[in-house]
Amino acid sequence: MADREAWLKALALVADGLPVTGHGPCPDCGQDQLEVRYIVDANSRIGYALFWCGACLHGITVSRVRAPEGMPTWPIDDPGSTTGVPNFIRHD
Repeated sequence: MADREAWLKALALVADGLPVTGHGPCPDCGQDQLEVRYIVDANSRIGYALFWCGACLHGITVSRVRAPEGMPTWPIDDPGSTTGVPNFIRHD
């Protein structure tokens, strides 16, 4: 099982402009099924990120992040923003 640091490094690749899904191997299982969702304030683009693997359902939650420009975001004040996100195992 990968540690949180490996997951943070994988998330950094997204911030560098890689696609929202399928942007590299999962730190846990190696599959290319990583997904990210930025749930943020529309004006500041600051909020939190949910980052997980669709194959093994492992991932992380990162708070106080700024969504990269051009990256899709979901509103932080909408409870429906997490709809469709699986109940993945979070690495602390």
